[in-house]
Amino acid sequence: MRRTGNSSLENESLTLLQPAPEERLEAWLEEFYGKRVRIMRRELLRHRDLSFVERLWIDDGLPETLIYKLVLPPWDIEQDLHERVLIPSIAQSAQLFMSAHYGQITAMFLEDLGTESLLNIGVDAEFAASIGKELAKLHRSYSYRIQELVPLNILRTLMPKDYATFTQGIVALLDSWTLLRDGQAGKLQNLAELLAQSLEKELVSLVHGDMYAENILVRNDRVFIIDWSWFTMIGVPAMDLASLISNHFKNGSFFEWRDTVLDAYCFESGRSTEEVTRILPFAETLSRLLFLNWLVVRRERGIMGTTVGPVDSLIPKIVDELIGRYESLKLAD
Repeated sequence: MRRTGNSSLENESLTLLQPAPEERLEAWLEEFYGKRVRIMRRELLRHRDLSFVERLWIDDGLPETLIYKLVLPPWDIEQDLHERVLIPSIAQSAQLFMSAHYGQITAMFLEDLGTESLLNIGVDAEFAASIGKELAKLHRSYSYRIQELVPLNILRTLMPKDYATFTQGIVALLDSWTLLRDGQAGKLQNLAELLAQSLEKELVSLVHGDMYAENILVRNDRVFIIDWSWFTMIGVPAMDLASLISNHFKNGSFFEWRDTVLDAYCFESGRSTEEVTRILPFAETLSRLLFLNWLVVRRERGIMGTTVGPVDSLIPKIVDELIGRYESLKLAD
C-alpha cells in the first residue's frame, strides 16, 4: 500500500485530529463492501484539528475509490446534512455511501468526485454562465423546502431579524476576552442593524456558507459542490453568490468570470443585475461576520489555532475589516 500527501501547509499550532485505528477502518470497509478488501493506495487530502480526509484506492472493489472523512463536533453536522437535507441531484453534492462512529469521531465514506475544481481548470464563458445558473437553481429549489427543513433542527437558521441578537452574543464574548477596542462593540452592533435592514427582503434558502471555486469540483463537464458542513445554514443565499464572485484567494482566476456568473445567476433568478449587485456588498459582509463567529466559537471551545493562524491575532483583524466595511456600506447606503 502506498500513501501520499501531507499536511505540511497546516498551521503548526493546530492539535491534529487523531484518526480512528486502522482495524476500525478495515472493519468499516468490510461492512461497506460486504467482504474483506485491501487498500492499494491512500492519499491524505486534509488533516486538521476537527477533520481528517483521505482518498482510498480499493483493490477489487466497486467503487474503486472512496473519500474517507473523519470529523469531530461541530463538523459532525455533515452526516445529518448528507442523510437528511442534501439531495445530490439538486445540491450537486457527493453521495454519502456509509457513516459510522468511533468515540466522538464521525466517519463518512463519500463518493469520490475527483480532483478538478474551478480553481485549477480552464473555464470559458459558457461554462462560467452555467455555474451561475446552477447556483440560482439550487437556491430556488431549497427555498421551497424551508418549512420542511427548519423543524428538523439540523441547521442553524439565521434570518435578518436575528442579526442584532446574533452579533450581540459575539460582541459579549469578545468584550469578555478584551479583544475589542473602545467603540468597536457599538459599531459591530450598528453593522448588524444595517445588514438586517439591507437584506430583510431577500430570499431565504439553503446556504452553503463556504462557496468558493475550490469547493466546486468538475467531472465530465458536470459541477459538484463539496464541503457542506458547519458553515451550511438556512438564511440569505446571496452570501453564496457574493463569496463565489469575490476576489478571494479561494477563487483564484475564476474571479475573472465575475460578471458572467452574476448575469447568469440573475437571469435564472428572474432578478435585475442592478438589484442583486446592490445587495452583494451586504451579503459578502455578512459572510465575513459569520467567519468572525467561527473564530469566536473556536476560542470558546478552547481551540486557539486555525489553518491560517492563531485565533487571538486573527479576531482583531476581522473586527477591523468588518468595521471598515461598515463605514463603507454606511456611506454608500
